[in-house]
Amino acid sequence: MKESEIDKLNQPRNYKKRETVIDDFINIIYKMLSDKVDPSAIFAYTIRTGYKGNLNTMQDYIKMMSKNNFNRCLPMNFAYKLEYPENLTVIKRNEILKYITTKNPRVKKDENIAKYLDIIKMKYGIIGVLENAYDEFYKMLMGKELDQLQNFIDKYKTSAISGFIEGIKKDITPVENAISRNESSGFVEGNNNKFKLIKRTLYGRANLDNLFKKSNVAFQPNLDNCKLKQLAQANAIN
Repeated sequence: MKESEIDKLNQPRNYKKRETVIDDFINIIYKMLSDKVDPSAIFAYTIRTGYKGNLNTMQDYIKMMSKNNFNRCLPMNFAYKLEYPENLTVIKRNEILKYITTKNPRVKKDENIAKYLDIIKMKYGIIGVLENAYDEFYKMLMGKELDQLQNFIDKYKTSAISGFIEGIKKDITPVENAISRNESSGFVEGNNNKFKLIKRTLYGRANLDNLFKKSNVAFQPNLDNCKLKQLAQANAIN
């Protein structure tokens, strides 16, 4: 390299500072922290003086500045806490999905959701669509009428669950087999899951011989004539 090129390397480029929503409040936060003002009061002051950004962002900045400049660690969520009013009924989306997809009669459903489900479906029509689609798909899988599968695809291919319909089209053969045949892959999938759990407990340090022994020990207790003491002695000898 030429000397002129080397000299250019010694001259750092002046990058433009990235603007953030905290820029207008950094100085006042530092000054109030140095004056030992309560951090929650600093947080409230920034909100009152015009901060419009994310509340967690402001809270994190105050925590970071307090720790880096004054060696004071603030607890998590020191500034505010979100709480619902006591007279407000809160129903989450995952709770609604769990309610409409539960078909086992032995599983107790949430009575609170049952009380307000009709009101929720009036407000959010998608809930009714999902409930009807799931009920139809469940009855179709539990039944034997294979012709209903194509009707189900045609009915919901342009609906809110179009992605689910595309997934059925890609794996339509297994879905057809699930409808038309009595055999279930649950036993195979259950054993595969058990083998994977056994493999993880070995942490990759065991060889195939030890993997076989541990798998053998895991499945043998399910047999009627199995005695754990004899099994332990046999594995000790091997």
